[in-house]
Amino acid sequence: MKQQKITILLDKIKAGEKHLLDEVYSQLYTDIKEIAYHQISRLNTGETITPTVIANECYIKLSNQNSIDLSNKRHFLNYLAKSMRLLLIDIIRAKSSNKRKHLATTKSYSLIQGDSDVDMDFIEIDLLLKKIERINVQYSEILEYKLLFNLTFKEISQVIDKSERQVMRIWKQAVTLIMALSKENRKHEQQDGDMETSQ
Repeated sequence: MKQQKITILLDKIKAGEKHLLDEVYSQLYTDIKEIAYHQISRLNTGETITPTVIANECYIKLSNQNSIDLSNKRHFLNYLAKSMRLLLIDIIRAKSSNKRKHLATTKSYSLIQGDSDVDMDFIEIDLLLKKIERINVQYSEILEYKLLFNLTFKEISQVIDKSERQVMRIWKQAVTLIMALSKENRKHEQQDGDMETSQ
């Protein structure tokens, strides 16, 4: 019932009734703060930043847009999660213009598959999710729910209306892809580093 109400409100907002954004935010505020909390918990920026601050900053950014085209609760929360991620990355980058330094301020995500264990930082995850979204939107979505929202497979299955077994199968495929892309990126970075050293 709540999801249907959110969809109706978003349809009205899309039609121009932007003042209803306050009601959508109020209805989903617990979800929004939880998403913000999980994203902030992955950082170690040395900054005092709270889920409330991130949620409010993203609200301001969204409310200042000329048009808002978000069709349902899932779409709305996905949009905010990406907005939060960009905001947090800006915070990391603002601490230093040196790439190596600001990458060192992030905690890592550890993905384990078979005998492989790959650690990825917050900024690398963001770059890889953008690449994966262009390849397979569903892979990107499930990786985001699991890595950034910290949802269980059961919770993800409820959100995307698939069985828990289907979600786990897609997750394994998505992890294989993100690990392959990560290794490819690191190989290129190593090659670039070797070229700089030889010059």
